[in-house]
Amino acid sequence: MKLDTSTDPQVGFRPPGPLEAATALDRYDGDFTRRHAAHLLRRAGFGGTPSEIDALASLGASAAVDSVLHPSGDEVAFAAYPDPALLYDDKTRNATAQNWWLDRMLRTRRPLTEKMTLFWHGHFATSIRKVPAVLMVEQIDLLRTNALGNFRTLLVSISKDPAMLVWLDNRYNNKLHPNENYAREVMELFALGLGNYTEDDVKNAARAFTGWTVDKSLAAVYKPALHDDGPKTFLGRSGPFGGEDVVDIIAQQPVHQRFICRKLLEFFVYSDPEPELIEGLARTYALSGYDLAQTVGTILRSNVFFSTRAYRALPKSPIEFTIGLLRLMNVSEVPKDTIGWLQRMGQEPMAPPSVKGWDGGPTWINTATLLARFNYVNRLVKAAPPRPPSEAPPQMTGTTATSATMTAATMPAGTTTGTAMTAAAAAATFPAFTPDDIVRQSGGLNAGRVLAAIVADTVQDDVTGDVRRTLADYLQSTGASLPTPFGPENYQEKIRGALALALNLPANQLN
Repeated sequence: MKLDTSTDPQVGFRPPGPLEAATALDRYDGDFTRRHAAHLLRRAGFGGTPSEIDALASLGASAAVDSVLHPSGDEVAFAAYPDPALLYDDKTRNATAQNWWLDRMLRTRRPLTEKMTLFWHGHFATSIRKVPAVLMVEQIDLLRTNALGNFRTLLVSISKDPAMLVWLDNRYNNKLHPNENYAREVMELFALGLGNYTEDDVKNAARAFTGWTVDKSLAAVYKPALHDDGPKTFLGRSGPFGGEDVVDIIAQQPVHQRFICRKLLEFFVYSDPEPELIEGLARTYALSGYDLAQTVGTILRSNVFFSTRAYRALPKSPIEFTIGLLRLMNVSEVPKDTIGWLQRMGQEPMAPPSVKGWDGGPTWINTATLLARFNYVNRLVKAAPPRPPSEAPPQMTGTTATSATMTAATMPAGTTTGTAMTAAAAAATFPAFTPDDIVRQSGGLNAGRVLAAIVADTVQDDVTGDVRRTLADYLQSTGASLPTPFGPENYQEKIRGALALALNLPANQLN
């Protein structure tokens, strides 16, 4: 049976070069540098700080992947639920739910789990535009709980999930008036792919899912009186099937195994993976009993994952770009205007454009969305809390520095030295990764070493010689009509500007 994935959300191009199919999914045991560590953190999470990249690189490939798959230590003590007063308020509920999840992505010590939660959100695309925010929060929790569990269990759970019952109208599905919306999408988008089922399969699956609905409080319930318990024929099997039987039959289909493995490979490795690669991973998935942790682990340990063909081969989604930037800059709280920026970039969390999800791939990048990315970088990197008056700038290499304080021109709009807020609250949405950190890392105000640190920290030295020279010229004002030497008076502004330029490079738009 031909696998038709023309409706898959991921749209993109296979990178050039041959695939070593016989060893592609074998364990990688080659060199493991900072570039490899940063690649793993980006794909299996949302990136990391320079110190996190260094720590992971010191482990070697096998231990690094183990630490991502099986993180030690306690998770952050997140609130189990957003503030009900805000979540049930018509004016604040959507933003409350969205920021609750973005906060998890930013601060979690289990980034792979949260990354897989984002993957499943795009896969089982459900929108806050139709579904109450409280149900979307519950669905995200469900996806997180099952993110690396068993796919059969996940598909049964999502089929009974109140948000999905509302989103695809299965709450109205009963034996007298079958509703085919969910039955169709569970095959077309969630498990099999277009062309791998018939209209009769849709009708019989809809009959099997009758009775799964919600009560007046929007809690999931099963009502036997609404269920069609008559005989059904589905994907060549016959019996008095219910919804769980349909899920079991779907999971047993080889075409399903290839479908879901293709989606995982496109998310973690590159677009349009080779059929041999899909088949190899599908065998692992099937033999594991649909175990997602084992399947994803096979990908993350593989030669193909760490291959040059896979390196920076996927455009970052807006959420990946934004949370990655906040993590790199060591921001401890998601700025409240981030949702608006994500809308401009084309990916508002909990609000996919349709049941098909986001198209993804190259469609993330166009002139409008790139401008939004550039402006968000500039907004974040150039925002800084006031420097305490007593704090002197770092030493210029070989010179004596003079004292300097941040001027009002370099402070965020609306901020004054008299703003009534605690220092901790003021700093929460500002980067903790500052120009002073870069200067200390560089051993002083030496423009060449500062530039080397910036390029290594932001894009792991993935720049051409010409780009590096351009950044050096910027730091040292080479060619300016009134060149100002890089020094104590301007290092804050210069380093922030160089950081913004580096973070807006093409390399940082790619995972």
